Amino acid sequence: MRTVKLIYKAIETYLPTTNPAYFYGSPDNNVYVVYASPYLTPSGKSGTEYIIARHHEFSFNYLEERLVHNITKKTPFVNSLVDKKNPLFTNVKSFKSCRSYEDAEELLQKWISDEMVKKSKLAASKPGITLK
Repeated sequence: MRTVKLIYKAIETYLPTTNPAYFYGSPDNNVYVVYASPYLTPSGKSGTEYIIARHHEFSFNYLEERLVHNITKKTPFVNSLVDKKNPLFTNVKSFKSCRSYEDAEELLQKWISDEMVKKSKLAASKPGITLK
């Protein structure tokens, strides 16, 4: 099984958090960000949730281990530039059960694997075109 690859770790980031952010290249050729964010429970207690977000401005060529800027397509590209001002990203999953970034990375890996299996099953279930 192919695993996510850490491509950059930002101690201070442009994302909406004061915590570090970890940027991963994925076997599905997307770039995902994992960051921690505080939250309040309904009872008023605070906790930390780990958020997985998909970065829209970058993709990752998994086989070549190369970051690609989706707008300019210029290569080579310095991985640290993935953390930029006004990033375009979508939060795709959050985990309140995580205790660390390592736990969040494992959950990211499992989530991506599950999503890739779903996509392959969906593609396999579509009827094929037969040529006569």
